[in-house]
Amino acid sequence: MLQLIYFSTAQLGLSVQELEKILVSAVAYNQSKGVTGLLLFNGLNFLQILEGAPKEVDDLYHKISADPRHSGLRLIRREEIKALSYPQWGMKLKEIGADMGEEDPLRLGQEAANALMNSSSEELKPMLKAFLTLN
Repeated sequence: MLQLIYFSTAQLGLSVQELEKILVSAVAYNQSKGVTGLLLFNGLNFLQILEGAPKEVDDLYHKISADPRHSGLRLIRREEIKALSYPQWGMKLKEIGADMGEEDPLRLGQEAANALMNSSSEELKPMLKAFLTLN
């Protein structure tokens, strides 16, 4: 199994409808390929975790990198894992916005902790924390 984490900048003016299209497409595609993951969106940027068979994850990342709805992809992590962090999620979208309560970003951070915080390098943790709290 492979886990891949990347960061990107959303296209300006990305609508709620486009986000929903991304999610619907991702769920269908990922289920057909045995890929699972989490997509975080803070209003400006995406942070996505993809997990599955190495070939499937790498092929999907290549496809994602050509999507014009975002730019500036930065691969944060690509490493083998023993077990999926999100085995029941074809893809799950979490939006982080200014209207969320104080505890919501922390809850999101805890929910993503298995794949992000617990297994991330010390230099990656501040970036992840900033992403989760950026509005």
